[in-house]
Amino acid sequence: MKVVSLFDGIACGLTALKRAGIEVSEYHAFEIDKYAMQIAKKNHPEIIHHGSVVDFPFFIFQDVDLLIGGSPCQGFSFAGKQLAFDDPRSQLFFEFMRAKNDIKPKHFLLENVKMKKEYLDVISGLIGVEPILINSALVSAQNRKRYYWCNWDVRQPEDKNIQAIDIIVKEDKSVNTDGWYKWWNRKAEYQLNKKYSCFINEEKKGLCMVARQISNWSGNLVKHNKGIRFISPIEAERLQTLPDNYTDGVAKSHRYKMLGNGWTVDVIKHLFKELKES
Repeated sequence: MKVVSLFDGIACGLTALKRAGIEVSEYHAFEIDKYAMQIAKKNHPEIIHHGSVVDFPFFIFQDVDLLIGGSPCQGFSFAGKQLAFDDPRSQLFFEFMRAKNDIKPKHFLLENVKMKKEYLDVISGLIGVEPILINSALVSAQNRKRYYWCNWDVRQPEDKNIQAIDIIVKEDKSVNTDGWYKWWNRKAEYQLNKKYSCFINEEKKGLCMVARQISNWSGNLVKHNKGIRFISPIEAERLQTLPDNYTDGVAKSHRYKMLGNGWTVDVIKHLFKELKES
């Protein structure tokens, strides 16, 4: 299968294709974050990176089997200012449409956040198919509702009943709770008393992984024998159903950001298995 991936990030799409048992002959990835490209290349050396999607002559690609992408979602998200297509990042959706029209792939997949119906209708009208809304909670330990537009029949994945406690690293040596981290963890404990989630030893789902997981003190917390801490990078990888240490090799802040921007791999694997079976 020949694949073109826009806004590729850390190559969650290629990871899902391999996990679905689909052989990939060429994987052309468009990405501008140097850390994300570093991680993608570390895990998949065969990736062909092309840089920015803007003004790229997509018509040079011939006989493409699959076009995929999750265009930046900040303008559509309920968590943001909801500038929709007035947000420059959300305007990159039109680059996906330009690629789709120029490449004319046999199949395509677009992912984006849960949004107002008026924005949803615009995207669906332009792309030509209705989306399916899937919550990553069915296949992972996090609540993450996303729309997926694809031109093949798909169903909801089966519930694997994975809970937050299932992904906690019991003996993670990278989790330091002494020294400077005491202040960090006290901040985490303060957040617990607000609206943020915490992994306590009970059956529950974590919050959706976001790119600002640590920078604005949002996200998932873990209870441990010295108090409360933020989730570790490995735990964040498990929320996105990625292999442990998939994002190892860059600073923790970059790891959290790229994981928050990524896909829940097992959701995408499910969609690709549906394509393979069809």
